[in-house]
Parts: sequence; structure tokens; C-alpha cells
Amino acid sequence: MSTKKQSKKATDPGKAQKRRYVRLEVFSPVAFSSIVVEPDKRVRLHPEKKSGLLLNLSGGGALISTTDRATEGEYMLMKFDIKGFDALTSVLGKVKRVETSEDGESLVGIEFLALEHVADQTIANGLSRLADHPQEFAQGLSRLISRFVFQRQIETHTD
Repeated sequence: MSTKKQSKKATDPGKAQKRRYVRLEVFSPVAFSSIVVEPDKRVRLHPEKKSGLLLNLSGGGALISTTDRATEGEYMLMKFDIKGFDALTSVLGKVKRVETSEDGESLVGIEFLALEHVADQTIANGLSRLADHPQEFAQGLSRLISRFVFQRQIETHTD
């Protein structure tokens, strides 16, 4: 895989970040499934399990590299863990961008989904039934990122 080459471009630390959240490079496995929203707004989890590499993570989203198909605008349910920290499961997200290279590998930008920001209440209710305690995710992610940043700062200052 050409992940290293693409991830350097996608996570260039010298590039000024104009984001609300700090992005952290993590390079951890990620598993995800697409969420299908039917025309009648029923929501179901697609049976196909997909995987990739979590390149970076922030309080607002993630960037993953995958050879599996992802479509801009689709919802997904993710599971990932960062070595030495808790696993995060039932993470709801929405694909904001997909950049596919000639070799079939895609960089997928995912926005973490807060159910209160889903405009259609029927879809929001369906999404909440797919995830285990989606409201608790923000707290879990916040704790994980805080611990991860703290650990990285310790490692940086002790080297």
C-alpha cells in the first residue's frame, strides 16, 4: 500500500491547521460499515464489513485510508482503538470527502456525527438505534484524545 506516501501529504505537520480541533497522527486499524438510509428514511447497517487504516484523529473527525468503497455523504459506523488506549466502538460518522488514487486506495475524510445536528429527526432516531450509546461517544473520544495528547507530550519532552 502507498499509505505512507499519501499519509505524509494528508497529515503534513508543517501545514497550518485551520481547524477547530487538533489533529493527531495515530496509524491504527479501523473497521467500518456503511449505514444505508432507505427512501422511506428507515436506517439499516449494510452487512459488508470494511477496514482500513486510521491516519489521524481529532475531536471533529478522522482521516482513514482504505481500498474499500466509501461514498461522500454516506453515514458509517466505525470501530477503532489506539494502541495503549481504550477501543472506541459504535462511532457514528459521515463521509465528507473521498480522494481515490490510481491504485484504488482512498483517503476518506469522516466527520464524527452528533445526532442533534442531523436535520431529519427520523434519520437521527434510526441512527441512534444502530449505535450503542452514541451520546456517550463525545465524552469517550474527548477522554481518549486528552490522554493521547498527554502521552505524546510526555514522550516528546523525555526524548
